[in-house]
Amino acid sequence: MDNYKTIATKLATLTPFNGNSLTAVAEKTWGSISYKVYSYNTLIAEKSWHGDEGEWNSYLNENKYSVTTSRHQNLIRKAWGI
Repeated sequence: MDNYKTIATKLATLTPFNGNSLTAVAEKTWGSISYKVYSYNTLIAEKSWHGDEGEWNSYLNENKYSVTTSRHQNLIRKAWGI
């Protein structure tokens, strides 16, 4: 089980992890990579790379949720430079 200290590094390096309320998974298919971050089973962020585009695209759900999910969103902003 990961904690906030290890999660920050894993977010920055796009490494899958499993915390108490924050989880990230990586999905690789031919020509694309998708890194999805879930807070309480709600998708709050995604980084994706498609070979034909050749660049990373970032998405961060800006909706307001709980204090904990807001903390998760801030961790992602810091790790991804958003």
